[in-house]
Amino acid sequence: MIKISIIGAGNVGINMFQTLRKKKDVKIVSMFNRSIEKILGYRNKIFITNDINEIKISDIYIISTNDSSIEKISNKLKGGDGIVVHTSGSTEMKILCIHKNFGVFYPLQTLTKDKLSDFKNIPICIEANNDINTKKLKKLGKIIGSKCYHVDSKQRLALHVAAVFACNFTNYLFSIAYDICTNNKIPFETLFPLIRETLEKIEQNNPYKIQTGPAIRKDLITIKKHLNFIKSKNSKKIYSILTEGIIANNGK
Repeated sequence: MIKISIIGAGNVGINMFQTLRKKKDVKIVSMFNRSIEKILGYRNKIFITNDINEIKISDIYIISTNDSSIEKISNKLKGGDGIVVHTSGSTEMKILCIHKNFGVFYPLQTLTKDKLSDFKNIPICIEANNDINTKKLKKLGKIIGSKCYHVDSKQRLALHVAAVFACNFTNYLFSIAYDICTNNKIPFETLFPLIRETLEKIEQNNPYKIQTGPAIRKDLITIKKHLNFIKSKNSKKIYSILTEGIIANNGK
């Protein structure tokens, strides 16, 4: 039985809690959050606290706070012989090096508190300070049904940057498309089949090879029409930068 404490009840922490508490090989012994009010709803399910010194002895301590709090939490935490891990994509593992056993357990997915994610579909990036701890983290990943990847801190930063381009920036572009549709009384859902087709294609192909649109064709007449249509200076700038990038990439 693996004893686990979850430190931080944000999107990642709550998803970890809701997933792990259902596994027979795992026992969550405590949950910490600076604001006790936010976790009062779990007091009948688990020991909760906002005092880091009250966190119970665990085999694995999962720090799932925001990146800026990880080091501060780590320095106050008495990890003992347990493995102290964080769940950050962009924070180096060595920030936890004051502990005897430490590592990273990073779920590569956008998570929300109100929607429980299926960890069977979430890759877990693992790193630890020795082989024994690596095996223990892989075992935890296996228990929750995730596919685990050994990714060091430099690789994880690269992956996090890639994820920002693939998810966060793409979602922002979706929001621009949404505004264009709604402002012109067009249902945003008319774009859904196009979006789905693009996602299906990139699962089987290098995205560069399936690039379509006026930029890849160097259709300057259409590009000019688009730029004249766009009223937002910010959206016009984004369109221009992305168009220039696609044209330049096509010349490689």
